[in-house]
Amino acid sequence: MKKVECIIRPENLKKLTDELLLEGIAGLTVTEVKGFGREVTRPENYLFLPKTKLEMYVTDSQAEDAVKVITRHCNDGKFGSGKIAILPMEDCVRIRTGERKDEAIL
Repeated sequence: MKKVECIIRPENLKKLTDELLLEGIAGLTVTEVKGFGREVTRPENYLFLPKTKLEMYVTDSQAEDAVKVITRHCNDGKFGSGKIAILPMEDCVRIRTGERKDEAIL
């Protein structure tokens, strides 16, 4: 099991979530965040640019598919396209049913 977190440009959210659903990745959390990286076009009158953070719990076999979908739909070749983090998960529990591990994710 993995937790996939990514920071993307807000305008990519709709098409990305549509494609993730087509890949069978149905559950995710979206947060509006602000930040900056190495963008040189960052306006000088404020420090942080609006970004969107997605978090999803996936099986080991879904993790690489999620990364491929994210990079395919969010890569525009410019600074600020985003980052993806893939984190190992020890366990996952669906609160409603008590299911654990992959059964809690799928």
